[in-house]
Amino acid sequence: MSTETALFQVVKRLEKCLEHKEMALGAFLVIEGAFDNTSFKTIITATTERGLEETCCRWIEFMLRGRLVHTSLMGSSITAKVMRGCPQGGVLSLFLWNLVVDRLLTVTNDLGFSTFGYADDIVIIAQGKFAHTVREITQSALNVVAKWAVKEGLNISPNKTAVVPFTNRRNIEGLGPLKLHGKDLKMVDEVKYLG
Repeated sequence: MSTETALFQVVKRLEKCLEHKEMALGAFLVIEGAFDNTSFKTIITATTERGLEETCCRWIEFMLRGRLVHTSLMGSSITAKVMRGCPQGGVLSLFLWNLVVDRLLTVTNDLGFSTFGYADDIVIIAQGKFAHTVREITQSALNVVAKWAVKEGLNISPNKTAVVPFTNRRNIEGLGPLKLHGKDLKMVDEVKYLG
């Protein structure tokens, strides 16, 4: 819908946790080059799974696979065929990416994780009474996301991922390091989300 709606959903979930005297961990992830790096096969599979008419799916596939880029500099030029991704600024690009990422949101939410997304920004929120349990839930969700990203040929950078604890407690024992792709994630006090 909008960045305001997405932000409201995340804040509402976090406020609910604090009202119930629980703690929450928010894992804020950015899928690197989401629009540029998504394979045509992934996009077409997503359109088919969502029930788009076969004619529309074929038209979208033809549009994606038939794209050429052309550049010239100082009298020299080159033309190349585009092998993956959606057109930058294309009318359908955001819609097609949303179909792809919706598959991730559906899987993680069906598994019981609270996952929110807006474009290529993903937030996982785990909540509970005990820090070690919240940490385990968050790690399980991160494992699912990492597996999905690898399967789809996408990358979620551990360096750009931030984990924020939301709690009224003064002492948070049991929050050991979380990992993504085998690398420790940063635990921070604040994060910038959706600009």
